[in-house]
Amino acid sequence: MVGKNQPWKVDTILEHQMEATSIESTESGVTTGLRPWKGQSNWRHQHHLKNVHGILNIFGWGLLLPIGAIVARNFSKFPLKCDDWYQLHTLCQTSGYIVGAVGWGTGIWLGNSSRQYTLKAHRILGIIVFTLATLQMLAMWLQAKKEDECGKWWEICYNVLGYVVIVLSIANIFEGIGNIRSHAAEYWRWVYMAMLIVLALIAVALEIYRWIKSKNQQMPFDDNDIDASQQI
Repeated sequence: MVGKNQPWKVDTILEHQMEATSIESTESGVTTGLRPWKGQSNWRHQHHLKNVHGILNIFGWGLLLPIGAIVARNFSKFPLKCDDWYQLHTLCQTSGYIVGAVGWGTGIWLGNSSRQYTLKAHRILGIIVFTLATLQMLAMWLQAKKEDECGKWWEICYNVLGYVVIVLSIANIFEGIGNIRSHAAEYWRWVYMAMLIVLALIAVALEIYRWIKSKNQQMPFDDNDIDASQQI
């Protein structure tokens, strides 16, 4: 009798052990009451969504929006003139907003699905960025004429709002990377820093070119003034 019941006892013990140890600790909290394979599937799903959330935010808020700002500043009239600059600027801003909004929505879902790992600072910054970016998008599509007094103030507010969104987005991206509990955090930190360095170098080079071109345009007037003073 003992030999016949032995396999049943072993299976029962193993089943109880699997149920007792089916507590899956993940980056977003603790999942209890799941079978091991279900807990592992849930962890993989959330891990995949976190990667999607981070990549979309980096590409949308952290890359396309700064490119749109660089285009608007340097390719509208001075120092480089591009007839299609506004279309390119609008494309970057709209694409960045859509991609970033999807990433933001994914982050909100991840936060709501976890009771113990809410990341309050990252979440609050994300909501602020999304709100300000939405206001900027509305301002872009409902822009006033530059000839009007209201148009001048609109342009100032639009530009200031855009730079604030970019700064907060960059800060929140680094905040999100800092919350990654794995060696991948260092990798993504260096990847995004490399992107920012490239964008910064391009922006600085264009600012230097703007300054040089502005100086060269003022030179003929200065020479004429010197010649006139010498004739007197």
